[in-house]
Amino acid sequence: MLKLKKILALSLIPQYLIIQFFSYYPDLIEIIYSNYIYKFISTFLRTISIKIPFAIGDIFYLFLGLFSIYWIIINIKSPKKLFIEIFAVISIIYFFFNLSWGLNYYRIPINNQVEDINYSYEDLNKFTTELIEKINKLHNELTLNDTLKVILPYNFKKNSKISINNYNRLSKKYMSKNTENSLMVRSLKSVSIFTNNKNNENIKESILSYPLTYMGFSGYLNPFTHEYNINVLIPNNSIPMVMSHEIAHEIGFSSEMEANFIGYISLINSDNLYYQYFGHTFALRQCLSELQKYNKERHNSRLSSINKGILANYREIFEFWNNYNNPFEPIIKRIYDQFLKINKVKNGIRSYSQSLSLILNYNKFYND
Repeated sequence: MLKLKKILALSLIPQYLIIQFFSYYPDLIEIIYSNYIYKFISTFLRTISIKIPFAIGDIFYLFLGLFSIYWIIINIKSPKKLFIEIFAVISIIYFFFNLSWGLNYYRIPINNQVEDINYSYEDLNKFTTELIEKINKLHNELTLNDTLKVILPYNFKKNSKISINNYNRLSKKYMSKNTENSLMVRSLKSVSIFTNNKNNENIKESILSYPLTYMGFSGYLNPFTHEYNINVLIPNNSIPMVMSHEIAHEIGFSSEMEANFIGYISLINSDNLYYQYFGHTFALRQCLSELQKYNKERHNSRLSSINKGILANYREIFEFWNNYNNPFEPIIKRIYDQFLKINKVKNGIRSYSQSLSLILNYNKFYND
């Protein structure tokens, strides 16, 4: 048994080298893994986990964490054995992580597939102005009062159904598009592999919502069970973007930037005004943040033209996360940042807020 564990532990090295080799061939990963192998693995795992009414992935992580602590305690006096066993387990997890989802980190990035990833200050300013007009109008339709914040009236189950339906709509929209000259559209078509399938609705309430909140996470896709586990403590108004983001991960968009972008597209193409509103407010928040770097005076001018109720929505989310500030969150975020960088996400956790270039490009070339 010890010999087998040594082999498993040592296999971590060739596994890593093989992954690094294939990382230089994203076309191969895209064609063979992301568009074919991953489709079947994901469908198979969702078919199993959807039959379980609670988040089995949360239970798995909880058990793994507690068992790891127990195992370290009872083997602390045998450091060599413990060292081998730890790396044997890491090797097994690493293998199944990459097979079931992780190889998507090495597919062709969306920002390599767009016509022009760069944007100017003029582009940003123009889009921000148009976006504010659109959001103010949506806000007035939903509240009939520009000082009231929008309150999403749906429960978790209803939000799940709307989120899945949004992706079904998105798939139908882009399946009719010509892909010959647009890799971006070809990329968006990949949402079609998750339509017309009951196993899509694998969105679950996370039983680890308190730990997730203190770590600063709104939800996560479990790569081993393919459940989209949502932090149920976050403001209900955050749910549309969080669910859309996690579904994008399940489709195979691994980077946080891409998941935000695809989630945003699913929201603004929704037939539900609330979801359109939260999609556009997500984009506006990024626009304002970027505009402030270019021109603070223009930023303040744009800010003053936004309905007070919209600003109240932003303030609600800020205050929620501010209440859970703790010394451990930066440590967790730093670890996750390194994890992303190891998996070829160049900007690490900062990629969460870097989808603006994709949003501007999409609205310039594709949003018709």
